[in-house]
Order: sequence, then C-alpha cells, then structure tokens
Amino acid sequence: MPYYHVVIEARENLGKNDEERDICIFDITDIQSIIPSIIRPYLIQDHLLVDEEEIAFEDIDLFAIKQTILPIEHLIEEEQKLLPSNTDVTITAYEIFNDRDLCQDVTQVILDVLDQ
Repeated sequence: MPYYHVVIEARENLGKNDEERDICIFDITDIQSIIPSIIRPYLIQDHLLVDEEEIAFEDIDLFAIKQTILPIEHLIEEEQKLLPSNTDVTITAYEIFNDRDLCQDVTQVILDVLDQ
C-alpha cells in the first residue's frame, strides 16, 4: 500500500518579517481524502485548508506530494539503524524524501490527473 506525504513551504507574515514554515502531512493512505481541501484548491490557486487552518495560495513557495511504500516513521527508524552507532546524525523525513530509493515525487502526476 502506498503512503502519501504532502509537503508545503509557506510564507507567514509575523510582524515586520516574513517567516518560512514547513507544513507536512504524513502517511496518507487515501489520497482521495485530501483532494477537496488541499489538492483541488492548489490546482485552482485558492486557499488550502490544512488542519482547519487556511493557507493562501500566494503564500506557498513549495507544494509537493511524495510517495513511499512504508510509513515515514518506519523508514526513518530503518535508515537510522543503518548509521554507525557512534554517529550523532538524526534522519528526518526530509532525508527520506530526498532519497530516490525510498521515495518518489508524485506531485506532477497527481496534479496532471486531476487537472484533466
């Protein structure tokens, strides 16, 4: 069963400065569940609704949908085990997303299918 993960980088105006924030939704097994609130609004350049919070389309710097064959925590644990025990490196979801053996970027495929 594939697992989908949505990664959004959005600008947030906090007083005088714009801040970047990462919004990640992990381990989605039913891609249909996020089409109405996240994917379709992104396609039509509207506000996205993520965890009852609206994100303006114009504030989005990155929108990606990643696919893995296992839940993200399981992949992180497995990759962490492969590191030498004396290493202080911590594997994160972003390392998994950048590993082409563990993850595929399916953003364009999904957007193309829904845009037809």
